Amino acid sequence: MQSIMRRMGAVLLPLLLLLALGLAACGGPSGASSNSNAAANEVDMGPANFVQTSRTISAGESIHFVDDPSGTMHILCIGKDGQCDPNTKGPQNLTGQGFTIQPGQSHDVRFDSPGTYLITCTIHPNMNLIVTVR
Repeated sequence: MQSIMRRMGAVLLPLLLLLALGLAACGGPSGASSNSNAAANEVDMGPANFVQTSRTISAGESIHFVDDPSGTMHILCIGKDGQCDPNTKGPQNLTGQGFTIQPGQSHDVRFDSPGTYLITCTIHPNMNLIVTVR
């Protein structure tokens, strides 16, 4: 009986060590939460719409805009109903004429100041997004 227990221990101990090393290499809870934060801040774009119509983030975080590979080009700016609002302040790459994003591309926009930001696509007037920054 003792020899069987020794043989089982000789097999199980290395397997448990491998399992522990594998879990450590994958990362713990902090790795999982950073992935969920990235996904929570992602805004997907269809051919003529934002898939999510609003997002709430903390100051200093970024929105990750992702255009569908089979979609169309979008020009995003601060504004509403396809019209850029040159008088509203916001992240530099969204002010003025905004920025262009091509199908299959992604673009990050960092929001440093708290507030509510209206974002629109100048090509698709019904494409509007509300970003609330806490």
